[in-house]
Amino acid sequence: MIEVICRNVNNNLVPVKGERQSFKLRQRSKTQDGLKVKPLRFISFKEALRVSKNKTIYPQVTLYSVSRL
Repeated sequence: MIEVICRNVNNNLVPVKGERQSFKLRQRSKTQDGLKVKPLRFISFKEALRVSKNKTIYPQVTLYSVSRL
């Protein structure tokens, strides 16, 4: 499992834990209407430390997606 830190719409921090394949599928996925899904906004650990002083940090989220056939 990989643990990364992402920003949400309000630029708050969300730690996400998941497997590499799940992140790969999430970045390339499409909705049921065929529209592209907005990609995750990853940030580095150092940037997260710097930004975390004045932003909200949400609880950890587990990302799991089953691969397509």
